[in-house]
Amino acid sequence: MNNFYNKKLEINYESNASGNFLVISVDTSEDIHEYQIGILANNPNKHILPLDIRQKDDKHNLYYNITSKLSLSQYLKRNKIDKNSFIAIFLGITKTILASKNYLFSEKSFLLMDEYIYINPNNLEISLVYLPFNADENLNINSILKEFAKSFIINSANIDESSNDNFIKRVINILNLDTFNILEFEKLLNELGQNKVQKVNNITLNNSDTPVNVPPKPENNNSFSPPSTKPDIPVDIPPKKDNLNIPPAPKVPRVKKQKNKNSASISDNNQLKLKYKSNALILGIVLQLIIVIGAVILLTSGALDSLGNDMGTNIVAIVILGGAVSLLIWKNILNKKNTAEDVSTKKTPPVKPKVNTNKKEIISFSQNKNSPIENIQLNTFTTNSFNSDETTLLSPNNPDDTTLLSPPKTSPPYLQSNRNGVMEEIKITKPEFVIGRLKDQVDYITENKAIGKVHAEIITRNEKYYLKDLNSRNGTYLNNERLNSNIEYEIKDNDVIVFANSKYIFKVP
Repeated sequence: MNNFYNKKLEINYESNASGNFLVISVDTSEDIHEYQIGILANNPNKHILPLDIRQKDDKHNLYYNITSKLSLSQYLKRNKIDKNSFIAIFLGITKTILASKNYLFSEKSFLLMDEYIYINPNNLEISLVYLPFNADENLNINSILKEFAKSFIINSANIDESSNDNFIKRVINILNLDTFNILEFEKLLNELGQNKVQKVNNITLNNSDTPVNVPPKPENNNSFSPPSTKPDIPVDIPPKKDNLNIPPAPKVPRVKKQKNKNSASISDNNQLKLKYKSNALILGIVLQLIIVIGAVILLTSGALDSLGNDMGTNIVAIVILGGAVSLLIWKNILNKKNTAEDVSTKKTPPVKPKVNTNKKEIISFSQNKNSPIENIQLNTFTTNSFNSDETTLLSPNNPDDTTLLSPPKTSPPYLQSNRNGVMEEIKITKPEFVIGRLKDQVDYITENKAIGKVHAEIITRNEKYYLKDLNSRNGTYLNNERLNSNIEYEIKDNDVIVFANSKYIFKVP
């Protein structure tokens, strides 16, 4: 904060049933512009925070309504700023400052600091704090904006510079000018936002640092003139294909595919052939013979005469019955359990040499206490086989050593709720864990519309836990007391936390 504001301002936060407020206090000796307060109370510009003034303890207390707004510093902690976001934020700032002249406001009375600039995370609309009293005469809006923009780029924001027009380089170049002013800065932002793409003879030319010979732009950006049929610059256009004497490509003779008689056999050999086990086949044949012999005996012995059927009917019955029994037998025999691989056609993998794992190479060290390290003697007892995949043990573990155990994994703290008999747990898995309804801006998304889009934050620091309300409309409560927004309150195991109308118990395992 500027030294001028450091000396004059006391900044706090208050929350009540009507909302959340940034409270800036100044001495009653300070000359407050009442007409500016009256204008701000009616909120003529949505990009300037509405203001109310109260006097207490020889202080003018300026109340700025920040309900449901997010400080720019809080937004920058969780979001990467791309080109469009950068332009939206700074165009919002510059346009608001320039438009303030319409209300007879002073340009240098805006508080340009990340912590006291507020943003709507839905659409990146900016809201600024205006101080309705005389600012330091030495302050200059161009200097204030320049320092703020430099600090934003270098210290505050994580900027995505993947766009191919080097927009940050262009911004820094204008910030480094001694003649920097807010009007030129706004003009540059508008140019970056337009993303103009010029086309010459259907050739696309993008804005970049590489010089390109293009026709001059008309001075009036709002006017548009159609391109001339004759280009102002020479462009080498390739002639039509019909006018070129290009010899035809030589025809490649088609090669007739000759059928390889052995192709089928080759593919078959590449596949694994299966054979049935001989003992299973022998068993099947024996059972089949028993069925045939049994059928003949039944037909010739006259055992079926008692049925009163003729010989033809008996034969058909015996064939059907024998066929059914045979089918059942062969179905059980010809299954995968009774198959064996055909080793003659199977590609066998290379056989690894067998290693006797019972024999190991033992290396022992013997060293005189007074001898240098170079005099270490190696006594090696070589075995007949060696497995290169095993790690050679240089020395056995000392049985008297204490076995080190890995530290136990601690479970994260969590919020516990009981809704209609259903237990819910929200695990706090990040050092800065945000709760709310707005997707991509919070770590836990709730469908409760009473909870704000970005409602509250649980902070883990030095094995302690803190709760902070983020300007929520319906408030955050700790053990039945409403919290002032943007202030960290320490929380402990079994504390009761209420977000709007959702109650949770904070648990530390």
